[in-house]
Amino acid sequence: MGGFRQYSPDEYIPVVIGGNAGGTNNPPVATTQKPLALAGCGELVGVVAATQLPALACSMVRFKARWNNTGFVYLGGAGVTKADGATDTTTGLMLGPGDDTGWIPISNLNLLYRICDAVADCLTYMALV
Repeated sequence: MGGFRQYSPDEYIPVVIGGNAGGTNNPPVATTQKPLALAGCGELVGVVAATQLPALACSMVRFKARWNNTGFVYLGGAGVTKADGATDTTTGLMLGPGDDTGWIPISNLNLLYRICDAVADCLTYMALV
């Protein structure tokens, strides 16, 4: 009877990369990859001034705006700003109520900042190492 093998965080998973990509005859390359483990989960309460996220080493993170937020949450670099209808380089990625970023490769949460429309606009996250 077949099934899935459970890998521990200290083992490497066999992975096949490549093979006939783009119509070429590239042979597949066998390699290994360490499985991801949970680095942390949390909720960040709303802030109306650009605020750095907490220090948490990770390799991937996913953010989700709380579904009952009344406004938007913006993620970006230091000095992140809210959308204001003007072209600039500081406006963050806008997350409406219930929006999700998908997985973002990043080495530490503290590389990102957030700003919200209201202090009631919360953001949750899950980070993997």
